[in-house]
Amino acid sequence: MGRRVVGSSVALAVLITAIVAGQTQAAGARETADVPPDALVAGDEERAKVQEALAGVDRGAAPKLAGDEDEQLLRATSGIAGFAGIWLDDGPAGPVTTIAVVGTGAKATQVAADVRSALRQQPAGVPALNEGAKALAKTDARVKTVQVSYPFAQLKKWQSAMDALLPGGAVTFTDADERNNTVTVGVNDLGARAAVVRHAEKAGIPRDALKVVEANFGPQSLRDDHRPVTGGQQISYAIPVIGPIGTIFYTGQCTLGVTARLVNTSPQFTGYLTNSHCSTDYAQTDYVYHWQPSIPWGALWNTANRIGYEILDPSLYTGNPYGSEALACPSGYRCRLSDAAFGTFEGDYTSTATGWIARPATTGTINWNGTDKYRITATGTPTGAISGVGRTSGRSTGTVTSSCVRISNIEDMPNIAQNCQYIGTYSSQPGDSGGPVFRVTNSPLTNDVMFVGLNWGSGTVNGQPVGIISSWPMMQADFHPYDIRVCVSVYGC
Repeated sequence: MGRRVVGSSVALAVLITAIVAGQTQAAGARETADVPPDALVAGDEERAKVQEALAGVDRGAAPKLAGDEDEQLLRATSGIAGFAGIWLDDGPAGPVTTIAVVGTGAKATQVAADVRSALRQQPAGVPALNEGAKALAKTDARVKTVQVSYPFAQLKKWQSAMDALLPGGAVTFTDADERNNTVTVGVNDLGARAAVVRHAEKAGIPRDALKVVEANFGPQSLRDDHRPVTGGQQISYAIPVIGPIGTIFYTGQCTLGVTARLVNTSPQFTGYLTNSHCSTDYAQTDYVYHWQPSIPWGALWNTANRIGYEILDPSLYTGNPYGSEALACPSGYRCRLSDAAFGTFEGDYTSTATGWIARPATTGTINWNGTDKYRITATGTPTGAISGVGRTSGRSTGTVTSSCVRISNIEDMPNIAQNCQYIGTYSSQPGDSGGPVFRVTNSPLTNDVMFVGLNWGSGTVNGQPVGIISSWPMMQADFHPYDIRVCVSVYGC
């Protein structure tokens, strides 16, 4: 089964004080140069701090293993028929929360009061409530009411009707626009306006409830620079290759799995998961830097898109330390339970939120607007219908076909076995290595998912292309005793 070691292109990357990346070149065009080590891996001081924190965790015995904002707002105000939206603006005397209501006079006053009461009863820290809603919990909040024609729930239904135009390519966004009390539709060319208006008429949307604007955001994909960093995006790293003419450096491209946090060290680390083989050395902590999306010219001083570096990459084992025949390492082999490594964010990226995965609009495409995401609210084992996101395949779906299999004779890795791996029919291509695999649960909100593992390889079974998954439970065992969490923080998992 072909091991996915690097991305769909391998680029020669050499300069005396810079690493070249992102440009596919002929493999034979080689140059040599001395590259400062700090351009490739974290320095001694950073390593020492990490190692001190990691050493403070009690290793113990090996484990025995056998919404979005609009939806949250609608949920909080369900039953209030005249509610039409809420938002926060800065005014001359401070922040002002506006409540839009359908109705006039006493009815409008009552709707606004009911909305304030409902939102004040929401538990503290409820995810996805917008800032205007949160502001109402303050007794000194400045509030004003505006009267409009259409309730927010109706705008959302009309927005869903206009979403049918998205696959055509001319529509760039849709919005239940509470500020304008319209469904606002962005198009990349105002020549598409007539088609949008016709579709809205067929959907029963009144003319005064539709707003069409020109909005061209340009081509965007999982391979572009999007912030904040999230699961499914392209990452790059430098691979030193020693040859007869000296050391040269290639750019390897993989996929960031999920943003995560290491919680039982002092200090804790905010970081990310990807494959172990998306670094210089497999199953060894080599502190290699990761960049998103690519390594720029002048990498030693141009660190703007250097997101972090590997700090945990569990070692191979022999024998049967886990007390399970399925996890025992065959004689003459060294084994892992997962192809996974943990990197720590650095610099501006240390505040990156945990538990989000990029969500391309459709399957089979890498196109992504930089904002649509899956939210991880649970973790589990690969089973049934699964989905994956990778920088090459984009968003794909499939089914788990084999569970807890031992995979050996991996390409370029003799006498190494991966125990208890999972096989599925989703798409896995070069560059998808490290990508998140998950089950869409839509619980508790639409597009919420259960994270089940990382994609690391591909092959065929009876001629059927398949992908290979390291499961989350096996990753946890490999990382023991370090406690890594991958869900959005409110869920803790």
